[in-house]
Amino acid sequence: MSGEKGMMESRYYTTLEALVKKYERRERKWEFRAEDCEAHEIWRQGAAERLREIAGVDGCEETEPMPQRHRAAVQEGYVREYWTIRTEPEIVMPFYLLRPGKANGAAVIIPHGHGSGKEGTICDRDNPGVMASGQAQAGECFAEKLVRAGYMVFCPDERGSGERREAKQQGDRPEDWRSNSHRELLQTAIGFGQSMIGMAVWDLMRLVDFVEQQPEIGEGRIGCAGMSGGGQQTIWLAALDQRIKAAVTSGYFYGMKESLIVLAGNCACNYVPHMWETMDMGDMGAMIAPRPLFIESGEKDGLNGPSGLGNVYPQVETARRAYELYGAEERLVHRVHPGGHQWVGEGVMEFLEKSLLH
Repeated sequence: MSGEKGMMESRYYTTLEALVKKYERRERKWEFRAEDCEAHEIWRQGAAERLREIAGVDGCEETEPMPQRHRAAVQEGYVREYWTIRTEPEIVMPFYLLRPGKANGAAVIIPHGHGSGKEGTICDRDNPGVMASGQAQAGECFAEKLVRAGYMVFCPDERGSGERREAKQQGDRPEDWRSNSHRELLQTAIGFGQSMIGMAVWDLMRLVDFVEQQPEIGEGRIGCAGMSGGGQQTIWLAALDQRIKAAVTSGYFYGMKESLIVLAGNCACNYVPHMWETMDMGDMGAMIAPRPLFIESGEKDGLNGPSGLGNVYPQVETARRAYELYGAEERLVHRVHPGGHQWVGEGVMEFLEKSLLH
């Protein structure tokens, strides 16, 4: 036969729909169910151990940090220093340290989201990726607000981003700076039982080690704040490291089924073996209790999932139940703005002041 009558109709036999249904059938073994503070602490410790295991955090190797300050530039009201530390043998993490003219005794780590790396967090107007993305055109950036308020601010590059991109993503064009090597790193690390986010959290923990050694910073006065992928790093770090005394996540707090399985095209840094059988994002928020947690959501943020804010509120309420055990409901703040996937930050400065300075 020839012509249209002889052509076979295309068929597709897909898998993702079945995986969504599998998620719905699976029990999350570390779901938050504690009914008092003692049970919460026992659960938190076990959950943290499980997350470290599945993300491969402890598969990273200890090494001497060998901190080195390479250069410094005087800015209006502060000094911007460029540092590197070693987080594993042969693994180097660069970061900016914004040093205020008059320190207030507290520090904030700002992990960046997807885009131009740490240069985006400091609104570096000389960086082509920052300028192309518009990150330096929305007024004073958050990192500058913090340092001018007296905070020491630390802005690191995540593995696979910024100055840590692998060979195929390197270059100085705007599209190069805005790319990352997360897929390559995940595909390689998974053979060692590790994950992209696990390696990122390990690096941030090593940065916390460095922050703790700074004489200007008081004990228990370290916060972490990030947008999108930076919010992801913040949630993971605060859940696994008790030294983070206040956490701010923007554009990253929602039910995992809709946002990471239904929307399966998200960055590889989101995916961890056995995560869907372990817990949801609200449970990770519950691990942070009773330490202060600020969650910012965009009403029109497409990464919330098909249900929009309906995929966000139940996760916030899961976390809130943990704060209620401690009578600390006021330490969990959820702000919703009318925009999309963006940092607004309304109320964040006041939140950090209350959480880290009082």
